[in-house]
Amino acid sequence: MTIGVAGTMPLLSVVIPTYNRADYIAQTIESVLAQDYGKLEIIVIDDGSTDNTAEVVARYARHVRYIRQENGERGASRNRGLRLAAGEYVAFLDSDDRWLPGKAAAGVDALQSHPTAGLLCTDAIQIDADGVQTGQLYAGGRSGCVTDQLLRRNFVIMPTNLARTSIVRQIGGFREERELSGSEDWEMWVRLSLAAEILYVPSATAEYRVHSANTVSSAAGMERSMARAAELFRGSEQLSPTHRRNFQRMDANIALVNAINFCWEDRRRSLRLLGGAISADPRIMLDPRFGYTLYRILKSSAGL
Repeated sequence: MTIGVAGTMPLLSVVIPTYNRADYIAQTIESVLAQDYGKLEIIVIDDGSTDNTAEVVARYARHVRYIRQENGERGASRNRGLRLAAGEYVAFLDSDDRWLPGKAAAGVDALQSHPTAGLLCTDAIQIDADGVQTGQLYAGGRSGCVTDQLLRRNFVIMPTNLARTSIVRQIGGFREERELSGSEDWEMWVRLSLAAEILYVPSATAEYRVHSANTVSSAAGMERSMARAAELFRGSEQLSPTHRRNFQRMDANIALVNAINFCWEDRRRSLRLLGGAISADPRIMLDPRFGYTLYRILKSSAGL
């Protein structure tokens, strides 16, 4: 049981933004309700769903605060939940992902033990549409002042986050713009890293679901959102000249991620993107994803 310095258990607010996730949201909510942490509030922000999401959430009416709003973006949904959150700590959990047992208690304990940290993140398990484990996701992050590393690559796996509510509010929460949708979390983590340390724990605490309706499944959408995030970083007055030295590696990583996303649907574009990644920073060729992506392109071209 987690006890704060005043002898009371701090409240943890779990904000679940959702849009047409009736097939998955019950599993998401149940994974939170199954936690062995006794002081949780669950806030579901329905971003104008047109399926039966509301009916599914209604089954948990005794445990969940449900708010419906006109369709906007996840940034707006998360910020609505952030404004309503009463907890000292807050976690943003997408409505197709799940927490593993012990996530809440371990996360609060970790942040209470590291008062200079504003955000906790961990590794995760990747699952498919049916909830079957398909792999392990290693964040490969570091703890401390990690703005440089975050600019090069977003290592915060979304369902693993747990933050101090005051810090997230202090930096203004998520940006609410459609052009950034898909990378709004990355942009926010970078701003948060300028205000507080980030704590990385190398163990899996959540399950990240990959399926055809994921935002990240849209190669064009992710290309657009990462370009917008990079534009915001370049225009930021908060980033120092030292931070800006990471922009070349950031550009290389963005090009590599786009090459991965376009790998099957447009091989020529994927190859051009790999070339762009090398031009931005030749060291990107040492990234294991580079060789694997090139292999996939060549394999696909050969019809294997």
